[in-house]
Amino acid sequence: MQQESKYTLRSYTLSKIILFLLTIAALAVIINTNPVISRFLFGLPVILSGFLGIAGVIILYQGRNEPIDEKKIIAFVVNSAMVLLIVAILLSNTLY
Repeated sequence: MQQESKYTLRSYTLSKIILFLLTIAALAVIINTNPVISRFLFGLPVILSGFLGIAGVIILYQGRNEPIDEKKIIAFVVNSAMVLLIVAILLSNTLY
C-alpha cells in the first residue's frame, strides 16, 4: 500500500506559490513605471518567497521518510534555491 505524501504535497504547493511570487517580482522589474513602487513590488515577493522557502524546507524535512517522486524533487530544488538566495541576500547586505 502506498503511503500518503502529505508533507511532499504541502512543500510542493509552497514551491508553486514561490514561483508565482517570483514571477510577480520579475514583472515588477520589467514594468518599472515608478522606482519607489517597483522597489516594493520587487522586494516584498522576494522576501515572502524566502520565508516560504524556509518553511518548505522544514516541511520537506518532516516528510523525509516519504517516497521520492517528481513533486518532492521539484519542491526540494525550488525551496532550497530560495533558502540559498535569501541567505545570499542577507550576507551581501550584511557584509558589504
